[in-house]
Amino acid sequence: MTLIHSGVRAADKIGYVDMNILINNSPQILDANQSLTREFEAQNNEISQQESDLQVLEDSIRQEGNFMTPDELAKLQERARILERQVRRSKEDLKDAITIRNSQLVDEVQNEIKRVVADYAKANGYDVILISAILYANERIDITDEILAQLRREYNNPQP
Repeated sequence: MTLIHSGVRAADKIGYVDMNILINNSPQILDANQSLTREFEAQNNEISQQESDLQVLEDSIRQEGNFMTPDELAKLQERARILERQVRRSKEDLKDAITIRNSQLVDEVQNEIKRVVADYAKANGYDVILISAILYANERIDITDEILAQLRREYNNPQP
């Protein structure tokens, strides 16, 4: 290692990783996104059905409302308002659940990426690995592609 003027040692080998590229392109995150879609598919389908039912109800009110008694029309309109509130609430609940689960999955993937970066750095003699908050990094120290390749290898060949 080289010595800097105040006794601080400079790292001999520095690498740089663009975390945004890794997070957006790792097979682990792509798999997590697919898992999220599957996990909430039934709830999403249920909301779509509710929206469809609401549309049928609103069409009925619009097309047949003039031919109904005031009581019949009022009951139908109330059912439509209730269903509309249910749809809105279901959408909000689903959005919240997806946000929470997505955050959990992203945290898991970020931890996996950190582990892979640390393992790669140790195996290849790096003293320091910098991440995305860098204003400039020479591309010769950018190891993002190597880390992404390692993430893909590990995804395709999981260890027990």
